[in-house]
Amino acid sequence: MHLAVRGRGATAVALIAMLLAFTSAAVAGCGSPSPAPVTSNPPGQPRGTPQLPVLLSPITGKPIVKQGSPVAVSVDNFPNARPESGLARADLVYEVLSEGGITRYLALFHSQAPSVVGPVRSARPYFALLAKEWGAVFAHCGGDPKDVEPICEWNVVDADEFKHGELYWRDKSREAPFNLYTSVDNLRKITSDPLHAPGKRYEFQDWTDKPVAGLEIRYGREYAVQYKHAGKKYERWILDGSREAWAYGDRDTNEKPEVANVIVQFARSRVAYSDGGLVIDLIGEGKSAYLLGGRYSEGTWKKESLDKPTFFYTAEGKKITLTPGQTWIQIVPEDARVTVLETK
Repeated sequence: MHLAVRGRGATAVALIAMLLAFTSAAVAGCGSPSPAPVTSNPPGQPRGTPQLPVLLSPITGKPIVKQGSPVAVSVDNFPNARPESGLARADLVYEVLSEGGITRYLALFHSQAPSVVGPVRSARPYFALLAKEWGAVFAHCGGDPKDVEPICEWNVVDADEFKHGELYWRDKSREAPFNLYTSVDNLRKITSDPLHAPGKRYEFQDWTDKPVAGLEIRYGREYAVQYKHAGKKYERWILDGSREAWAYGDRDTNEKPEVANVIVQFARSRVAYSDGGLVIDLIGEGKSAYLLGGRYSEGTWKKESLDKPTFFYTAEGKKITLTPGQTWIQIVPEDARVTVLETK
């Protein structure tokens, strides 16, 4: 459409104003106008600089520092392996029994990428199952055939050190097998494209004003772990057979885990192999206990199939609510003892 503007002075100005008004109305009628960019003015930046959106981890509820493929690493917890590296920067850490009554960790990284993680140890089927659940690269150092076969069978992205030695290194200051390390950036190189980010499973809430003093989880007579309240976090302590407690910091940075949530998952566990290997039933359902942002409660867990996630529920059957920060999931036998610590 063409509008001819004739005349001079006030007549021309009035016609131009009508044209502009008509044009604006026509554009608005084609759809919603684009929103103005959000701006901020932090120190040292000019006014009007666009503010980048803050991405929050679906696992921790905190800002993502370095995003990439989720990575799950089998980390040793034998006394000779302590202190470990990288655990304080994990989004989520599982602790599960291995042979001989000692536990191992499966550390899940998504929002951070520590440059040293380890010592890395061998695979277990239940670790492969958990790595698959999060769609993560699974890092380990070999394993018995019964332990590594499910990795291929379940189509888990396998970062076995036996096949991908270039992603790992040996620390000569430690004795084997407690000296194998890797980094999250190294492990993310195994795929040409990043794996899908984990989906959000839970909502988040603030800390309670009256937090529980702590929790003790006893795997057996010779091994237990304690969580002790310290500000808006729980410190993690390991108890040996003599009841002496140790709170380990990172071997390289001395950074200690700042735990916001503790989930105790009771699962049927049994020795099923001549080498002491365990079968732990993580598909199904069972009881659970929680220390979430200072609140203690009990409930249930359920995992419907290999391809379904594990969900944790309150006693009333609702999904639990986490507190922003790191979560530790203690997978324990059905007869494990859990004790709420009293405030002194």
